[in-house]
Amino acid sequence: GGWSGAVNGNISDEKKKLAMEFLTFSASKEQSSKLVIPQVGSREADAGYDPYRLSHMNEEDYVKQGFDRETTDAYLGTIKEGLLSPNLVVDIRFPEATKMMSILDTAVINHLNETKGVTATDQMRRDIVKDATAEMKKVISEYDSRAHMEKSEKILPQYQKLRGVYGELNEDKNLIGDVRWIGYALGFVIIAMALLFSGWVAINRKHRVVRISQPIFLHLICLGVLVLSSAIFPLGIDDTDSTEQGRNAACASIPWLVSLGFSLVFSALFSKLWRINRVFAAAASLKRVVVTEKDVLKPFAVLMTLNFVILLSWTLVDPMVFERVYTDELTSYGRCMPQGSAWKGFIATLAILNFIALIIVNVQAYHARSINDELSESKYIGLVTLSMFQIFIVGVPLLVIVYNDPSAYFFVWCGIIFIICTTILLLIFVPKIVRWKSKSTNQSATASKFSTNTKWSHGNNASHASAHSQQECDTPTMNRAASSANEVKSKYVKQVTFADKESELVYREKLDEIIDLVMEEHKIDIASIILKIKRADEAVPVTGEDDAQPESTVVESA
Repeated sequence: GGWSGAVNGNISDEKKKLAMEFLTFSASKEQSSKLVIPQVGSREADAGYDPYRLSHMNEEDYVKQGFDRETTDAYLGTIKEGLLSPNLVVDIRFPEATKMMSILDTAVINHLNETKGVTATDQMRRDIVKDATAEMKKVISEYDSRAHMEKSEKILPQYQKLRGVYGELNEDKNLIGDVRWIGYALGFVIIAMALLFSGWVAINRKHRVVRISQPIFLHLICLGVLVLSSAIFPLGIDDTDSTEQGRNAACASIPWLVSLGFSLVFSALFSKLWRINRVFAAAASLKRVVVTEKDVLKPFAVLMTLNFVILLSWTLVDPMVFERVYTDELTSYGRCMPQGSAWKGFIATLAILNFIALIIVNVQAYHARSINDELSESKYIGLVTLSMFQIFIVGVPLLVIVYNDPSAYFFVWCGIIFIICTTILLLIFVPKIVRWKSKSTNQSATASKFSTNTKWSHGNNASHASAHSQQECDTPTMNRAASSANEVKSKYVKQVTFADKESELVYREKLDEIIDLVMEEHKIDIASIILKIKRADEAVPVTGEDDAQPESTVVESA
């Protein structure tokens, strides 16, 4: 009960003061009692004002004014019984109260209309409470967001002060705290590594080590790692200094970043290995085949599309939202959780899909196990898979154990993502950088020696002499040498001998460039052909002192 008064906010302060004095006078004990407990038979007795102060509940005051004691006792007793009832609901008195009452009225009316002629179930009652609560929370959140921007009080403190129950509560919200910055630092480290490796690929894209590794797929691997590591940042958001809309958006983005990042990495590895395996399979059967990047990007696009459709359906049907769970009146923790149960089906489908992608990648890596590591990463992909398996064995139980501790939960998630991302980047790119640096060093150190130190001959080192020194020999000696060379040539495969290991390395580098050029231009693998010739040559028995094998030999270009 009670009365309220209001004045125009644009009037002068003096008039506001006068209005306040009038309302105070009207609601005072003495003045209000004249209207609530009037003399029986007077004009005021017909007004019918209800009691709205404790002083209005004195039975003797009514009897003095001529009211019947028994009737007065029954009247005041009814009011007291209502005030002491556990079902008593005090009028809400805070900003947006009109909207809140409208939501409640609408929910009750809709429920009554829906249950007309039928018996309402407990689930139906819970649903209406859930829907009305969600709408009210939305109204409160919108007002509190504006209050935060305007640096004014939120709804709850205002309501508590109006009810006289306001007090600073020492609530333990179990916030993530400063550990958030450790996780963010790990995320920035991963992003910096991904950008660094991607930049290295772009700068050295014409170098043979990078070129034969298919740069487009290396860039996709870096992009996938960058997306996956970005999941660390929404994981670190709680209600410390964020709006409800921002927290819900962060929660909804986590499945997208984790799933799409994982799919980007392993679908890129699959497409890369599949292309290599197709080319080498065709070369082994001496067939010419052209496998473009567009051809192998089709399975990549299919996997990414499936992930996108599942994630979009999950977001639309049962999105993840941020909620605060209270374990008792003063202890709570925040977490991302779905509103229904449909999320179980979506997350199971995503897990199965990406697990199949991981298996397929390992199958392709197994088929490419005999291919040079420069062209495939089968060994390193196996190591990545083994590392991920170990991380999941340890990490998943830890996540379950610390689920109710937001700071520990966040830190474990950051550790899992950091180890997975760094393992992928280091095992895929570091061997390539080492090989790139080694080849560049060898080329610059020995390129000038190659033209002077390479000698063509067969036999032991004592028989190798330069063309200038042979000029000192007489003609019969030269004829005998030529005759011997022709005899050797007819019996053995012509070979190349080097004066030192550096010259041999340069020679092999040139031979590799020829192999790569044939592969790139004609899609034919001649490496296996050269290897077979070399093995056949090594199997030829060598007899005689002059036919001793040289220290370093490779088959002349096929």
